[in-house]
Amino acid sequence: MTTAARARTALVVLCALLVAGCARIPVDGPVQRGDVSVTELGPIYLRAYGPPVDASPQAVVEGFLAAQAAGLNDDWSVAREYLGGEAARSWDPSARTVVYSGEAEIDQTAGPTTGGDTTDDATDGPTDGTDGTVDTDDAILQGSVSVVSTLDSTGRYTEAPPGSQQDLVFTLERDAQDQWRIVLVEDGLYVALNIFVSSYRPTSLYFPTSDGELLVPEVRWYPTSNTPSYAVNGLLTGPSEWLRDSVVTAVPDGTRLVVDAVTVVDGVARVDLTQDVLAADPQERAMLQAQLEAVLLRLRGVRAVEIFASSVPLTVAEEVDPERDPDPSTSVWVLADGVVSTLQGREVEPVPGILPLTGDVTALAVHPDGSGGVYRSGSTAVRTLPTEAQESVALLTGTRLLAPSVDRFGWVWTGEGAEGEGLVAVGPDGSVVEVAADWLSGRTVESVRVALDGARVAVVSSQAGVSQVDVAGIVRDDAAAPQRLSDATPIGATVQDPDQVVWVDESTLGVLATVGSSGLRTFHSVPLAGRSEALSGVDDAVAIAAGRGLRSVYVATAEGDLLGRSSTGTTWSTVATGVQLPTFPG
Repeated sequence: MTTAARARTALVVLCALLVAGCARIPVDGPVQRGDVSVTELGPIYLRAYGPPVDASPQAVVEGFLAAQAAGLNDDWSVAREYLGGEAARSWDPSARTVVYSGEAEIDQTAGPTTGGDTTDDATDGPTDGTDGTVDTDDAILQGSVSVVSTLDSTGRYTEAPPGSQQDLVFTLERDAQDQWRIVLVEDGLYVALNIFVSSYRPTSLYFPTSDGELLVPEVRWYPTSNTPSYAVNGLLTGPSEWLRDSVVTAVPDGTRLVVDAVTVVDGVARVDLTQDVLAADPQERAMLQAQLEAVLLRLRGVRAVEIFASSVPLTVAEEVDPERDPDPSTSVWVLADGVVSTLQGREVEPVPGILPLTGDVTALAVHPDGSGGVYRSGSTAVRTLPTEAQESVALLTGTRLLAPSVDRFGWVWTGEGAEGEGLVAVGPDGSVVEVAADWLSGRTVESVRVALDGARVAVVSSQAGVSQVDVAGIVRDDAAAPQRLSDATPIGATVQDPDQVVWVDESTLGVLATVGSSGLRTFHSVPLAGRSEALSGVDDAVAIAAGRGLRSVYVATAEGDLLGRSSTGTTWSTVATGVQLPTFPG
């Protein structure tokens, strides 16, 4: 085998062989009862080999890329064998992770003129490299990869736009043993997509809302090996900047793991924190316990959590019960011949107490507790729903008002769908607040939806004909009135021409977009930290709604058909006719 071929096969997957201990399966004799213990397969570990002797520059680069994925299990000790000089000591694999599809294309652009083994007499001598002959004591290899996504040093995931490419540049020199080694390389990892999906997992870190009623997730991607340690360290460090002013944390300043690891023995995760945690009051200790349990109990193999302060069990005297990923309080609401109704199975039933609507009703929004809601009249007014006890009241008038969204504090969100107009919120007492958001300057908002936790908002906006989806944190005052939005976090980079957004669950959006030149309207599942996925398209789709999970997704057509996910989850089926404006609380 050539050295280049050996480098290309440096990465192997070690799989456990399950041996049943019998030569054949019995096919005769009586049927007998017995207890069967099924052992879950353990994680798949990647193994890398160091550079072969006299490997070419290209084989060294290919071997280095292959060894990077296995470094999660060996602290990149084998990958560093491909490095020389200061690079062997200074290369930081944790700086970022580039996830790519296909194969890395590596081309030798300077250095030895052959792709195989080279010796000092391969040329007539060093030159300036401009006439086809080059100095054989160094080599520069360049290449590129098709980028799927990137992770930063803390595991924050960013989906890459279609067609994204990342250039690769490696400088190699011969070492004292006359072996090619990489001496100049960018920090970070390059991981093939198939390796990434088996070696990393999305992990939700949870932070309480300011009133302690709900837990708000922030999804990070961590290696499958030692995920509990990564997750607890992430939780102790706190939320990202975009979410920091919209949630709180129960972790006292300076609190860290005593040893940089969370051990899991017999399903019990032991979290041993520094004595800084003792500064937490009883309420904060209870909330910290709730945070840790919300994070760790969702990881494979963890069924209980024990918290210590310098090896002494942490006393938690109070109890808190914040809600995570709340369910909508009602089934989907629709408008049927002017009557606000709900879908019960496949039957459309009027909502008790709400009077029929008249005029040009163009959007509905429901309070998260299901107690009532608002509607948009044409594009010029947002009004309360009329009830037997109270007639409809105009909350806001305008020219091109957005379809409204109601947060859990009763604030109604909308705004003028015109360039630079931004967002406004109307309080339960009728007060109007212009919600500051510098990043919306010069943009036209097309759709807004507040998460059920009241701490985050999803926005579709456009500029110069290009639309995008963003998520931001909501900063409120002591009375829960919204004041401003945090800096935006763009998501769904692969979704083209989005115009409507809803929340599917605590960390996933649903986006209606027009796909390509076909003009087909398609529902996209867009994780806040993951790869977007287009569901099958629907002709003449005009509106979307989602309760909790993809099974609760609905699409309405211009003809008045309401479509839901089929039992297989791959196609749409008609669940009601003669209805429009589907919506869930929020």
